[in-house]
Amino acid sequence: MNIKYHPIILFLLLFVPLKLLIAQQNDVQLTFQDFYQLVVQNHPIAKQANLLNDNAKAELLAARGAFDPIISSTYESKFTNGNNYYTYFEPQLKIPTIIGIDIKAGYDQSDGIAVSNERAKMIESNGVISQQYGEYGMFYGGVSVPILRGLQTDSRRTILRQAQYLQGLNEAERIKIINKLFLNAAKDYWEWQLAYEKLRLTQFNYKLAETRFNFISNRIKAGEDKPIDSIEALIELKRRETILLESELEFKNNGFNLSNYLWNNKNEALQLKENITPSEQGNEINTIANDSIQRMVNFAENNHPELQKLQFKNKQLMMDKKLAIENIKPQLNVEYYPFQTYSKGSLNDVNNVFGRQYKMGASFYSSLFLRKERGKLQQANIKLKNNDFETQLTKREIVNSVFMSYNQLKNLEQLLAIQQVLVLNAITLRNAEETRFESGESSLFLVNSRERSLIEAQIKQAEIKSKYAKAKVQLQWASGIKMF
Repeated sequence: MNIKYHPIILFLLLFVPLKLLIAQQNDVQLTFQDFYQLVVQNHPIAKQANLLNDNAKAELLAARGAFDPIISSTYESKFTNGNNYYTYFEPQLKIPTIIGIDIKAGYDQSDGIAVSNERAKMIESNGVISQQYGEYGMFYGGVSVPILRGLQTDSRRTILRQAQYLQGLNEAERIKIINKLFLNAAKDYWEWQLAYEKLRLTQFNYKLAETRFNFISNRIKAGEDKPIDSIEALIELKRRETILLESELEFKNNGFNLSNYLWNNKNEALQLKENITPSEQGNEINTIANDSIQRMVNFAENNHPELQKLQFKNKQLMMDKKLAIENIKPQLNVEYYPFQTYSKGSLNDVNNVFGRQYKMGASFYSSLFLRKERGKLQQANIKLKNNDFETQLTKREIVNSVFMSYNQLKNLEQLLAIQQVLVLNAITLRNAEETRFESGESSLFLVNSRERSLIEAQIKQAEIKSKYAKAKVQLQWASGIKMF
């Protein structure tokens, strides 16, 4: 059968670029880079991850609060039958220090006829020491020093150091969360782009089948061909229409899925419009040198967020162990106030600033069997061992993941090169079959068969490109590189 296509139809089918056939004048491309910026800046998960740093700062602020100066005061008074039995007023300033020593200063004022002996003013007259009642006060200042337990560390310093390590741990967690978010978003973007590429191919090939069918139908109406010749064209047209409907649905649903990542700076969800289309920018072939894989592995072993978290966790556990060791020691605290002054009736009547007056004391405490303390130390050691095992396992999994991602990327490079050759060969066979068909040496069935093989090769090529784009992001994620 010798069927001649009109030159305009041949130009339409063979030479007009696919994009020009289906592109809308008002189409707007959403590039991968623009999509990436929207996700990183506005996605709720990214904003939640950024709160981790704020939480770590708040935790550190709370831990530093244990070293805040503390001002306190007590007032107690008793009157009996209209007489001042006793009145005590005791303001105090306490300043904890990072080295474990507490600095204390205060003023004890006492008055009344029944002031306790330890608070009364003692006077010496003719070698006799007696107690003086009445209004008087005592200034004092000194230190409380831990001699054994608490000298090297204590719970306050442990909590502070752990809060400082929490900043690094939370930063690693933030990178991990946003990297994972971006990995999922990138995969969904390239799925959307693949669905769009399939839609373009199915639209073009449907248009091609429709043009063929109309052309053959017109020739049948003109009596140049038999009606049976249009059946093959109609079957192929309906088959491609079915594929086109499936492609349209897939593209729309992928668009809805991608909209889950789109938010504006007001925390309002965005929806992709129908005229928004993806771009191929970002899935270009970037050959990675063979020696690059080792650098990626070395980077992952030292900087991967999962390992960073475990390293900071290990530092926190070491602080717990250090505290547990410290708590095994007996507790011996010494207090010493090297100067005190007295006043009578008024704070202006001050004497003996550096006189013989002083106050000192000591307290001792120790458990006989230390079972609680030894148990805490054993628990700390167990947690450290568990963390070490987890670190070793995680490091091995990360290294293998980097190699696997790298191998997948290199494999896809080779597959893409092969598929490009297959597409070119399929185009050659399709064109040759069309030439034979036009000269009457072939049939429309064979032309459609060759064309279906070409379509399958082109879709396979698009799928490999999409996999390659995702594999590039996967390799970054596996290496632990900060992706934002």
